Amino acid sequence: MISTGLISDPWFYLLSIPALLLTNFSKGGFGLGLGILAVPLMALRLPVPEVVTLLLPVLCLTDLITLWEYRGQWSWPLLRVAVPAALVGIGFGALAIHHLPETWLRLGIGIISIDFVRRRWSGSRRSAQEDRGPRPAAGVFWGAISGFTSFLANAGEPALTVYLLPLKLSNRSFAGTTAAFFMVVNFAKLISFSMLGMFTRTSLLTSLILTPIAVLGIWAGVRLNRRLDATLFYKCSHVILLVIGSRLIYTSLKAIL
Repeated sequence: MISTGLISDPWFYLLSIPALLLTNFSKGGFGLGLGILAVPLMALRLPVPEVVTLLLPVLCLTDLITLWEYRGQWSWPLLRVAVPAALVGIGFGALAIHHLPETWLRLGIGIISIDFVRRRWSGSRRSAQEDRGPRPAAGVFWGAISGFTSFLANAGEPALTVYLLPLKLSNRSFAGTTAAFFMVVNFAKLISFSMLGMFTRTSLLTSLILTPIAVLGIWAGVRLNRRLDATLFYKCSHVILLVIGSRLIYTSLKAIL
């Protein structure tokens, strides 16, 4: 349970404010929320389950704002494949949550992320093959992995990014498709968390107080997206994915060793 004195804790805010700004700035600007980095930062003050519980209502609200900003910019053909697969992944995540160590899951996603960036930057033959266009099988696989890892470890962004980046979507289409995908994923998680009784009056009040910070991050990120050209946009996206993957590998190996 989250203590009733949490809202007045200055250290909590010192950690939460930059975490939420970073998460939602990247979500609004690139469609890639850095929740993977925000959770460990906030977890310096709270247990991870409580951090995820606090963040989820805020993320659901900012998902709606981001979706409105990028309305009509998403790719329905991609979402029709990836979203149902993600819901299946969430279901498997709910079944596996007590059996699959989170540390090993994060390590695997981190390795996938780093390898993807390496292949994109090296211009390997495999990367060239990936640029042929959308493949339904890839959408099903990465959509399911994204839903699965999002439920278990709040680490769904890398898997979806591995699928979307090779398709060379426009800045706004990439951000809009990602926003639509994670809106469904996060609301599905919201229902699951509610059924599990994870929300309390105090946690919801804390989420409400933190919401303006998240909205500010979204606003700044959306403005940035409009000023970026496509080449710089994808370079920034690769860097974000590299940071996410590196962080996942570092924290996982630290826990294992």
